[in-house]
Amino acid sequence: MFDALSDALADEQFYAPLGTMADPGRRFAPARVPAGWRGSDRDIWTAWSGPGARRVEQGWKIHVSARLERAQDVLDVVADTCFAEGVPFKHVSAHFFFLALHHKHGARSQSGKFCAVYPPDTPAAERLLALLADALRGEEGAYVLTDRRYRDSRTVHYRYGAFGRRSRLLPDGTGEPLLTDGHGREVPDLRLPYFVLPEGVTDPFVAEEPAPHRGAIRLRDYEVVQVLQPSNAGGAYQARDTRTGRLVLIKEARPHNGYTWDGVSAQERLRREYDALTAVHAVAPGVCPEPLDHFTEWEHDFLVMEYVEGLPLVKWINRSSPVLLADRPAADFDRYHADCRRILATLDTALGRIHALGIRFGDVSPGNVIVTPAGDARLVDFESVTPQDTRPARMGTPGFAPPPGLAAGHHSTDPVLTDRYGLSALALTLLAPFHNGPQLTSANFALLRRDLAATGPVPHDLWQRATAFQRSGEDPPSTLPGPEEVDADPLGCLTRLAERTASGLLALADTDRTDWAFPPSPQAFHTNTVCVAYGTAGVVHALHRAGLPVSDEVDKRLRRDALAAADALPPGLAVGSAGVGRVLARAGHLDEAIDLLRAADGHPLTGTTTTLAGGRAGVGLAWLALHRRTCDPHHLERAAAAGDAILHTADLAPTLGAHDARGLFHGRSGLALFLHHLARATGEQRYLAAGRGLLHEELDRAVELPDGSLSFADNAVNRRVMPYLATGSAGIGTVLLRYAAATTDERCTTALPRVLADVRKVSAVQAGLHDGFAGLVYLLAEHADFTGDDADRRDAVRLATGLLKYAVPHGDGVRWLGTGSLRFSADVASGSAGILLALHRALHGPGDDWFTLDPAHP
Repeated sequence: MFDALSDALADEQFYAPLGTMADPGRRFAPARVPAGWRGSDRDIWTAWSGPGARRVEQGWKIHVSARLERAQDVLDVVADTCFAEGVPFKHVSAHFFFLALHHKHGARSQSGKFCAVYPPDTPAAERLLALLADALRGEEGAYVLTDRRYRDSRTVHYRYGAFGRRSRLLPDGTGEPLLTDGHGREVPDLRLPYFVLPEGVTDPFVAEEPAPHRGAIRLRDYEVVQVLQPSNAGGAYQARDTRTGRLVLIKEARPHNGYTWDGVSAQERLRREYDALTAVHAVAPGVCPEPLDHFTEWEHDFLVMEYVEGLPLVKWINRSSPVLLADRPAADFDRYHADCRRILATLDTALGRIHALGIRFGDVSPGNVIVTPAGDARLVDFESVTPQDTRPARMGTPGFAPPPGLAAGHHSTDPVLTDRYGLSALALTLLAPFHNGPQLTSANFALLRRDLAATGPVPHDLWQRATAFQRSGEDPPSTLPGPEEVDADPLGCLTRLAERTASGLLALADTDRTDWAFPPSPQAFHTNTVCVAYGTAGVVHALHRAGLPVSDEVDKRLRRDALAAADALPPGLAVGSAGVGRVLARAGHLDEAIDLLRAADGHPLTGTTTTLAGGRAGVGLAWLALHRRTCDPHHLERAAAAGDAILHTADLAPTLGAHDARGLFHGRSGLALFLHHLARATGEQRYLAAGRGLLHEELDRAVELPDGSLSFADNAVNRRVMPYLATGSAGIGTVLLRYAAATTDERCTTALPRVLADVRKVSAVQAGLHDGFAGLVYLLAEHADFTGDDADRRDAVRLATGLLKYAVPHGDGVRWLGTGSLRFSADVASGSAGILLALHRALHGPGDDWFTLDPAHP
């Protein structure tokens, strides 16, 4: 999620790469720059090169770390050394970027890096390592996790890696860095949070390779049992006290790293946390985990505390909330709400005792609450604790920290506002999963309550707690309909919502920008901004699907960007040329569409990937769509060739998503969907039979929930089940619908209602089509079309009106929060275009959507 967090820092409205921030604060630059040397900004880095500086593709890369307060001094030493040696280098450009790179939620693959030096060969690397280590003797810095430290230096590190941008394209549109190993083979440049060498490469800077660690990890008297949460700041571990056998929790803080935005390091926070736990436990035992030990091992600080038995609050909600289960009786709601009151009451008591000590907790959020087997709640992470006469720590959880407008100036008049707001947001989370509270208006709250009341009672006392900071008196009159209007005219309200979504979407167009034509989600910055899932093609597809005109400027921009990016695109539907080609065909650009599909056909990734989103199934589906548009038999032949290739693949598992992926986009059900459409187009039942077998394999991996419904995890490693379209029940249900209608397969017809039951939610954390509420709306609208039943149609419309509670009015239109609900997005995956597709599906029935074909119903 840190990508979404960091990409939300550069702009107040839209996601943007961190390096595009207009004012990142104080800049770093060498104090003395020789003639002929030039610096150029590259994302959050400044790269320097001079006359005669030799560049090579790979080698021994040197990384230099620094303390925040000594960063400029360290840079001057590194720059002077590199200038003198004629070696290119780069450094973090600004103070704010340093904090982002070293943030507690930062990527561990970049951990500790401040300067990077690129020696042209091994002798130059050895000379530079020695020079830098000597010049920086006495300096300290964070340990660079990907590297090995040079001798006894505390700042100079090295690893063998690629210097340039040579990479291999992956099916999801991202790039995998490459280098040549010691045997001359092209292999991935692994940037793991520990030192690793390519095969055939040895470390010339050590006399002997250190022996790898074997057996259990011991920290003083504690043996690590389980890694709970690795992080850039350090980590959290369950451990056993070898003297007593008692289970404990150990928190680790690495030096000069894991900063928060106020510049407080992980070690400083850990020491403060130990002091806070000690003070609170001394006068209010039981309010906090009991502090047991605090020590420094090597350079890291460790805090040992009581291990609180129980479930993290989110996991407890997922297992307990009747809102997340199907057809629960009133008694279940009564029991659950009683449990919620007990949780909130125990938190009230704990926070009251904490506040009486003159401190605030600082981050009341689900990740910091454990529900014990007895049903009480315990606060377990005290690193945000601050005195009430100071400002709160700048590290709150999005959605659980007061928005700036509310928090500004209130810490003196209400020193515990942060805790009161967090507890209110926690009460809302207990009632329903939902997006970030600061975006809500009184109308959103009212619409949420309407949806919750459709499943069961919403107790007045819990609702009051959840909406304690509702700003109804401060907000301008809402332009969203109220619950009564929605109940009286649901179709009219949905129609107007679709119109306002389209209006808001069109208003977001900016074809004069060079980076994007419509504001995308963060994934676009790691793939491309022209594709269906995250880019212009997806927005154009949604506008076409809704019957709306596409301006000449947008059409020209899509065509121009598609042609410019053609050679760099992966082949698939979601982020690649097959999807872009399909949209261009619909826009009337058949020649360009055919060229892109031919390129997808011949792309190396098509031969190794079969998925709907990224591989052969998606390419075949695009050929089918083109055949439907042109009736050209050659296009049908290409689709059939894709189907035959899938049928002739002996072992499909390596051609799917990682770790035995499940679901519509990356699993077997996506292949089954393509084969279903291929069977309809060719009349060949062998495709349908093969697809049915794949769908059975998908069902073999289903997880039965306590209410009897069926859900699905993303893969065999990430076992958290999801109800969504890209990952989970809604996507697999889309395929089951078609097979239940086209065959007499008992397993499909039996599984379908159980999968649909998992999709009938009244709320989700996000609104988007791929991984949010709109995907659930999409499936139930499809189901209603398949059955033709009036009750199913009313059910689908009712669910679709639930999208209203996520809408954010903006002028005559509405906008939609994208990935992570942090900024607005226009794309298909998480933003306005995807919402428009779901609304149009619910209002106007089946059509030619990017992952399926019209007609969808029998």
